[in-house]
Amino acid sequence: MEKEKLLVATGSKEIDGAIQKFPKYETVGTVVYKDKLEETCDLLKPDILLTTEMLNGQEALAPILLKVKTKHPNLRIVYLSGEIDLKNEKEVNILSLLVMAGVFDIIHEKTMTFDMLIKALNTPKNREDVEFILKAAEKSLGQRKSSKEIEFIIPEEYKEEDENIRNNLFTISSIKPGTGKSFVSVNVATAIAQYGENLPNGKRPKVGLIEADLQNLSLGTLLQIEDDEKNIKNAMTKISEIISDTGELYGTARDIEEVNYYLKNSFVPYYHVRNLKALVGSQFTLEELEGVTSYHYSYLVDAVIDEFDVLIVDTNSALTHVTTFPLLHMSKYAYYILNLDFNNVRNNLRYKETLKSMGINNKVKYILNEDIPGGHLKDSSEELIFTAEHLEDSGFKLEARIPIIPKTIFLNRLYEGTPIVLDENGKNDNIRYEIFKIANQIYPIKDFHKIEEKINNQNHRSKGLFR
Repeated sequence: MEKEKLLVATGSKEIDGAIQKFPKYETVGTVVYKDKLEETCDLLKPDILLTTEMLNGQEALAPILLKVKTKHPNLRIVYLSGEIDLKNEKEVNILSLLVMAGVFDIIHEKTMTFDMLIKALNTPKNREDVEFILKAAEKSLGQRKSSKEIEFIIPEEYKEEDENIRNNLFTISSIKPGTGKSFVSVNVATAIAQYGENLPNGKRPKVGLIEADLQNLSLGTLLQIEDDEKNIKNAMTKISEIISDTGELYGTARDIEEVNYYLKNSFVPYYHVRNLKALVGSQFTLEELEGVTSYHYSYLVDAVIDEFDVLIVDTNSALTHVTTFPLLHMSKYAYYILNLDFNNVRNNLRYKETLKSMGINNKVKYILNEDIPGGHLKDSSEELIFTAEHLEDSGFKLEARIPIIPKTIFLNRLYEGTPIVLDENGKNDNIRYEIFKIANQIYPIKDFHKIEEKINNQNHRSKGLFR
């Protein structure tokens, strides 16, 4: 049986010496300095990396491990972290990022014996074994206290040269359910499909929409698409036939080809705008959810990305969800939905630091949903204290401010299965314009400058954008 190739990067002579006594592994090299770790992994391509914070160097180890794991997704990283203080927000957030990247072998023992080291190498851990770290990270995000900056930053050159970015992939997310991310996802996708500029061949752009929240059925409800066969659950099940929990492909080339064909044909056309196709949600059991990994979503995106001119993903609200981490890294832009709920704003301020530590803060854009222009509603006796202007003063650059939609209009469009961006009667042009602003950042909208000029000059007697 071929031995697994082990790269040792512990900074401990005792551990390095003990490793030589393990006949099961072939030690292909030893790393002494942190700044040599990535280069050595690229050169030697080990199966397992054993590492600790005791390596020499002033650099933070976590961002180096994140970069190594991104470049070598099949590499198993065994990280001897030492004892974990779950009350230390900085430490927990750093470890949670590693878990989300697929580093599950986090050995959090204060003292390491020879037998414990053998067990750590011989017994790979899974996500469930380190779920407590993710729960601690979620708890720290939800607490009402001032934010603590995560001090490590992924190097700038890594961000610029990130080969994972798909230029036609865009995510729409939020840090809590109920902010309207599915509403925004559906309307932006519909706007591009219906009003986007034609391609050089004269055809409309092909737009794909994926519901990445595995227990959410919002997209299908909003578009009135329901299919027992073509849905995200069956797509994930199909991917499981050819991909392991560690992201390794197995099966024949024909098997992979059949799965890819199945995935490409799992998108259902929206009946009002046929060049918009959606892969909608389907209820998962808790047991079924455990079988879905980050690799499933990475594979799904790569399998279908070339089928569309624009692919929009409505992500799960939790950063620690398996679908969220890879999609944020792969997308060109990640749009986050905000509300004027002050507690939501405070949590987003803390969340910005986490996004920064992940190295993706430069691609994040913010959208305010349910804005109250002027700070006053007709049926309210009070003026709004915290407004969109205060939100921008807090450090959020808003790409769009979608006004609050009257309940009757929202319910009617929901019943009809018609996104409000398709309203051409002139009554909801202020809402449509804000949606067009987002859509135009992703894909050119026909005559957008004319739409913008007309809205800016519009008075209360204006009849609509397209008259």
